[in-house]
Amino acid sequence: MNPSIVKKVLAGITVVSALASVVAGHEAPTVIEPAKPKVDTRLQVKDMLDLDKLEAARTGDDSKVDPFAPRSFGSVTAPLPKGPARAEAPAMPFRYIGKMIDNGQLAVFLQKGDESYTAMEGERVGDYRIDKITENEIRFTYLPMKTKFTLPL
Repeated sequence: MNPSIVKKVLAGITVVSALASVVAGHEAPTVIEPAKPKVDTRLQVKDMLDLDKLEAARTGDDSKVDPFAPRSFGSVTAPLPKGPARAEAPAMPFRYIGKMIDNGQLAVFLQKGDESYTAMEGERVGDYRIDKITENEIRFTYLPMKTKFTLPL
């Protein structure tokens, strides 16, 4: 085949396809939607507000009220009564001083202010009971409130 003929054929195909795409774009069907009824979007304030009360409030003694001041339009509710304040156990008063083994049992030396105590597991020191003594900690219970404390060694 002659190259000049091939070029002419390709040019013709290009022109025809371009024309076809333009014609196809113009032949798209037009859809006409039915007209929607108009909705009145204006706020109907007349039925929602008592204009007499509004006018009375505007002309009353408080006529110089700041219109931009925050207001609450909700119903006023009485504050809920609070129950008795939950009492908390006092802070751990003891400080660890040292430990020793007495008759095969581990005993600890504790300090509370100027006083020193020697106590073993299960003993009571003031309002505290020593529940467990391990190599790493002492576990106490504050007896009046049954509150648990741990004192690291």
